[in-house]
Order: sequence, then structure tokens, then C-alpha cells
Amino acid sequence: MMATRCAKCVLPSSLPGSDFDADGVCSWCRSGFPNYAPKGRAALETFLAENLRNDSAADCMVGIRGGKDSSYVVMQMKRQFGLRVEAFTYAHDGLTDFALENAKRVCQTMHVPHHVVSLPDHEHLKSFRAFFQAWLKGEDPVAAAMTCVACKHLHILGTKLAKERNIPVVVWSLCPLETPPFIPTQARGTGKAASSGMIGLAGTLAKSALTEPAFLRGLASHFPTCLFGCLAFRPDSGYLQRRYPSVKHVHYFEYMAWNGQEIVAALKEETGWGVPPHIKSDWHSDCVFNVFKEFMFQKMLGASYTDAFLSNQIRHGLLTREQAWAELVRSKRYYSETLPKALEIVGLPHLAPQCDRTCFDIGE
Repeated sequence: MMATRCAKCVLPSSLPGSDFDADGVCSWCRSGFPNYAPKGRAALETFLAENLRNDSAADCMVGIRGGKDSSYVVMQMKRQFGLRVEAFTYAHDGLTDFALENAKRVCQTMHVPHHVVSLPDHEHLKSFRAFFQAWLKGEDPVAAAMTCVACKHLHILGTKLAKERNIPVVVWSLCPLETPPFIPTQARGTGKAASSGMIGLAGTLAKSALTEPAFLRGLASHFPTCLFGCLAFRPDSGYLQRRYPSVKHVHYFEYMAWNGQEIVAALKEETGWGVPPHIKSDWHSDCVFNVFKEFMFQKMLGASYTDAFLSNQIRHGLLTREQAWAELVRSKRYYSETLPKALEIVGLPHLAPQCDRTCFDIGE
């Protein structure tokens, strides 16, 4: 049976906390989640004025993955704010070739020095494999979250690079509208991640480790990756602030309004940025691992990060429900078709029979 969908957004009743009212409206629509209100350009200029230094090699370091948001932020910091910009890409086995080419092209067009950083010995891929296989054993949400623990090392590597190059600010492109309401660290109704502290985090990991031996093996085999990835969950985490006190962090879209169509139009005009024709959505298309994240949450909850992102856009007037539903149907079909190829890319094609893609069937 298909889950009931909210009358205003596209989130299903299968999500814990959806709490549909008598009119079929979910709790997140009633609260306006994620309560996104950009602080404005003046506030961002104030932050920059307080933190930039004349003696620095550049004014800011921008993380660029080659997707539209990070590429746009590089362009804006250079063109609109007139800053001396450097950029870095965290390269790993899941980064698509076209995304890396986008990052290089944007930086070349903007005359921005571009650095590439990575973890050694394919560690990102190895840790992903360990936790994805652990997730297949019991569909544990913690194991699903840990498949991306190596991703958080981009915060460490980017901050370290800024420190080494005497750059005072790192600019990130995460948009609050991407925040899902169903992640374990979500502070209800705020759109922000709420830390439970290292003791709480250790307890959560220990519980999963005791329940599933495959999770424990993954944790033990990749302990440094897991430890520091958790410590650097956010770029402004206490760990990074203490380790690199001279480097400050700012999220561009916490200050400047996000509009996907305007971002793509500006990038194509200014830089030639783009995605291949076979890519059905430009959101998170830069990373193969995103296919698995969509699959795991779809299988567990009947909804994924895409459902949340589209629903957040509906609440903020960027999409109609009809537009969001059409995009949702397209994306589910795309992820279902792409999963077998993604398994081949990460070296796990033998797991295809264990991956029930019918979870992506949400009807038309």
C-alpha cells in the first residue's frame, strides 16, 4: 500500500513525526520547517569585514564539489563580493568525472586557484563499502548515516588547507533547504543539526555495534576515519574550532537566498557549467554515493533526502506541489535505474540481488 502524502508538500505519512492533521497536512508544513530566513548580504559583509585580514594569502577558501551550489558560491565570492578566492575539491572514488571537470572549469573561468585534496589509499570507498554492507544486514539508520562518515573529512581537509595557506575564512555551500526532518541529529523544527555530544554519539555507535557484528567490524577497521568524521560533523564543530582557531567558517546560503533555477542560469551563462544529458537531476549529481543514500532512506522510511528537499522548496514558494511531485517521480525512477550501475562503480555488483529497488515505486 502506498503511503499517504501530505496535502501541501510531498512527504509521506510513513515518516516518524509526520503527524498529519485532519486536513492531511504534516507537522513540518504546519511549523514551516526548516524555518529558513537568509540573514542578508549586509550581514555577510559584516562577517567578512570582521574576519578578513590584509596579510592573508587570499580572503577565503571555498569548497567546490562541482555541483551547482558550490560552483555558484565560488563565482559569487569572486564576482559579487570582489574577494581574493581560492577553492578546493575533496576528491574520492564517488566523485563523478563531470563534477571534477565542472570544478576545474569554474575555477579557471574565475581565475581562482584550485586545490584537490583526498584521503589516502581509497579510504573513503573502503569505509563506505563496510557500512553499506553492514546496513544491508539490518537496515540500521546509524549504519546508513555512517556510509558517509568519510565525507565529513572534507571539513578537516579544507580547514587544514586554509590554515596552511594563511586563509582566514572557509566558505561552504550547504543550503538550509536541503535539511531533512528525519535525521537522528535533527533539532525538531529548527532546520539545524543538534549535537548530542561525544558521549551521546559514542552511545549511539556502541548500540549499533553490539547489535550488528558487521557494523562493529566496519567501526574497528576504519576507526580513525569514523572518529574524526564524527568530530568534524559540521565545519564549525567544536573540534575544528579548537584545532584551527585562526580559521572561521561561513555558510553562504545562510545569508544569501537560494534559488536553484537562478543559480543554474547564472552558472551556464558565466562559466559553461553543466551536467551530462543522462543525469535527470542536477542536485547531488556530483557524487555516486548519493544514489545509495537515497536508496537506504527510501527503503527504511519510504522517503529520502529528495522528498525532504522538494518539500522544503514547496514551503518556501520555490516549487508548486505539482512540480515537486513530477520531479519526485522522475528522481525515484532515475535512482532505481541507476542503482545497479552505482553498485558496479563501487565494486559491489554482487549485492544487486539484495537491493530491493521496488521501494522506489511511489506511483504516478
